[in-house]
Amino acid sequence: MSTLPGIGSLQRALAAIGSRPLAWCGAVFAAALAWAVLLLAAIAAVGLAPLIEHGGLPAQASVVISMSASAAEAEGLRARLSRPEGVAKLSFVSRDAALAQLVARSPADREAIAQLAANPLPDTFVVTFRADASAEDIEEAVRSMRKLPHVDSVLLDLSWYRKLRAAWSLAQLASRSLLALFALNALAWLPVAVGIGVRIDAAEVRLLQLLGADDRLVRRPSVIAGSMTALLVGVLALGAARLAWVRLDAMASALASSYGADSPLHWPDPSWPALFLLGLGLAGALIASIEARLRLRSIAADAGR
Repeated sequence: MSTLPGIGSLQRALAAIGSRPLAWCGAVFAAALAWAVLLLAAIAAVGLAPLIEHGGLPAQASVVISMSASAAEAEGLRARLSRPEGVAKLSFVSRDAALAQLVARSPADREAIAQLAANPLPDTFVVTFRADASAEDIEEAVRSMRKLPHVDSVLLDLSWYRKLRAAWSLAQLASRSLLALFALNALAWLPVAVGIGVRIDAAEVRLLQLLGADDRLVRRPSVIAGSMTALLVGVLALGAARLAWVRLDAMASALASSYGADSPLHWPDPSWPALFLLGLGLAGALIASIEARLRLRSIAADAGR
């Protein structure tokens, strides 16, 4: 038997959904809102992932070169300072440039500085470490730098860096926990919305079985209703997430432009929402099929008593 007699599976699916329209609409909108929040959080997480993984201010160390070092010796030191683990950038500040910076910062002391017989400031290398470098790697690098020839001292304060890294790790943990809560909330609402469309009455089942329908055909309207419900949840969620993203992207773009950067938030390409809807539709069909099987087993158990 390929079809149910008298009434089609699609009509029966719509009838099941329409049997409790208020409950179904409320569950669909609640599930859509939960999935919209999850989608928006996921899009923001993907866009901000590089900042989350490598965010924060990098640590910097000032390597003071001996006053007796020649230009060739200072240049040879440059290559050796770039070798330690975690070093991202190396810049050279000559004693003349350092004195000019000091004069620019302290115009009131300009006359006193001009009376100096010689420039007392040393040449310096400023070592910038990677933003994701650990405090232990930085300390190890600094220890190796202090042992290099023609290095008088290495100036570094890691106390603020340790505090910043700890705060950043806490922020990462909080964002991941929040994303997990959004995911659990969305996943919990989908079976609620789908379950409303799974309406299997014992008397109707017995009648359909007498007319020759097997369990697969009895379950089919529930599976169709579950898939339709999940797809509608997905469409509404994508629409709500898109509207919220437009507003959020405008705010992020305005903030990023003030720093001369582009907005880190990007709406996914069309293939991603299509796969999302497909996955949600299949999930709705699977949930409805499982719930229908359980109800048919319950009906069969009651009939065997």
